[in-house]
Amino acid sequence: MGRKQLAVMNIIRSAMVAGFGLAVYLLAGFTPVCAQEVKSMPVAPQMVAAKGTTSPVGSATVTKTPVTDYTVSPEDLLDVYVMDVPEVTRTYRVSSNGFLTLPLLQQPVAAAGETLDQLSALIAAKFREAGMLNNAHVMVSLKETRQHAVMVSGQVKKPQTYPVYGPTRLLDILVEAGGLAPDAGNNAIITRGDIGVRADLADSAKTGGVNPSAKGQSFTLDIQKLVETGDDKSNILLYPGDRVTVQRAELIYVMGAVGRPGGYVLNENRTQITVLKALAMAGDVTSIAKKGRIAILRRDPAGPEEKRSEIPVDYKGMVKGQIADVRLIPDDILYVPESGRTKALHQTTATALSIAGYAGSSLIIYH
Repeated sequence: MGRKQLAVMNIIRSAMVAGFGLAVYLLAGFTPVCAQEVKSMPVAPQMVAAKGTTSPVGSATVTKTPVTDYTVSPEDLLDVYVMDVPEVTRTYRVSSNGFLTLPLLQQPVAAAGETLDQLSALIAAKFREAGMLNNAHVMVSLKETRQHAVMVSGQVKKPQTYPVYGPTRLLDILVEAGGLAPDAGNNAIITRGDIGVRADLADSAKTGGVNPSAKGQSFTLDIQKLVETGDDKSNILLYPGDRVTVQRAELIYVMGAVGRPGGYVLNENRTQITVLKALAMAGDVTSIAKKGRIAILRRDPAGPEEKRSEIPVDYKGMVKGQIADVRLIPDDILYVPESGRTKALHQTTATALSIAGYAGSSLIIYH
């Protein structure tokens, strides 16, 4: 056989292998679902952290480690396809101690810590050793994972757990979570898991820096700056097992007869908000405002959460400079009643309290 003929034959063989792999992949997507549990099994090998690449700043999609590099974890849900053996082809859940129980095999397979390709080869070897299938063709794919995820909670639009198989940028995770909620504050608390701690320590060893990161310890980042500018320093890498908690902003509420009633975020530039400044931000009082009955509704730290005390405001005296402009504190409600009402202030403030509640979905938040 000449060189040209030999080259052609090699190309044909490669195409046949690729075609078989594609067929296996397509068939694996139509396997039935069936979960299983394993009891009283020995502990499987420890999970190995997966390596991967990260996405550029501002990417709208979370970039994950290639699935071929993914290492199986306890309680993962796996699709197992065994060619020509429908009795085994189905979906399985890895047990809490890392084992996979398959029909026709007397002993469970230690799955945790193996890559998907390694586990495929291991299952095929187990069938051969048992004398069941001499030429078993096995393909394992990941359907769902609990361990390889980052939990996002707090003031984001879609707080939940997001699967990640390797290092992922914080901004990518926030985009995946739908972005920040209207009442999100400036800061997010990052809590490292085991993999993140090891990565931080390895990075410190390379750079010569001191990193006190430990499992369960937290640090704070300015995410408002990250979202607005794509700040590289804040756009840190997150790892499976990490947790992101977006803090709620400190707010004051201006309610009633004002131009723009709603909640106002107390950021660094608004730490000294006073009554007159708050009214100015809210578009000032309207023509129907009862200026002589303006009051601050302030929560008593020692009292019930729903109970507030009323602090009268001498609006005219403040405007004329006769008395000091009163400073507001977080969670204060500055209430401006409408004129012509016959009810007393303490009867009408119930509306302001209900509208300005923490979970008031209809409340407009101004940054």
